[in-house]
Amino acid sequence: MPRPSLEVFKARLDGALELYVSEREGNDSTGDGTQKKPFKTVLKALMTAGKEPFPTIYVDSQKENERWAIISKSQMKNVKKLWHREQMKNEAKEKKEAEDLLRREKNLEEAKKVIIKNDPSLPEPKCVKIGALEAYRGQRVKIFGWIHRLRRQGKNLMFIVLRDGTGFLQCVLSDALVSYIHRITEWLGLEGTSRIMKIQPPATSRATNLPI
Repeated sequence: MPRPSLEVFKARLDGALELYVSEREGNDSTGDGTQKKPFKTVLKALMTAGKEPFPTIYVDSQKENERWAIISKSQMKNVKKLWHREQMKNEAKEKKEAEDLLRREKNLEEAKKVIIKNDPSLPEPKCVKIGALEAYRGQRVKIFGWIHRLRRQGKNLMFIVLRDGTGFLQCVLSDALVSYIHRITEWLGLEGTSRIMKIQPPATSRATNLPI
């Protein structure tokens, strides 16, 4: 059976006057706060209700021949403290996520302003795999791959390790490319696809670890 969504829970709570919690029979994953499907914890009931004033909370009764009893004031007070902490955590998390999204959007807009021009005087690059670079020493090539590792040094220097399934390639970027890649990876994450052109490795480099 699929787990009811939080929206379904809250829709059921509209106008609800009571919620049921049972440590013996309840379930915080599949329960909905009714007598037939109680929650397991009072905190889950309060989190589902979402705001004060809360519905009346019924818990397992300690008396014989009595199934439910209204939660004690002391227990409710303690759980409300936990609920307030959870609310603060959620608010802080939502605030951080909103700030991160705003920063990424700003970085993306800044990246759009960076203009990277291809030098028309140079020959057209050949698209090759990293594992085949040994045969293209001194030639201009185009590499597509995923950013495996990234390290920035100062404002104008960046080291990137690319991977494409055939090997790894160490790249050194400078100036405008540093600003561009930094902002793009802030938006896409390190798994964003990158394209690198103009590789001219020294004679001592290996095919799977060639600096640009």
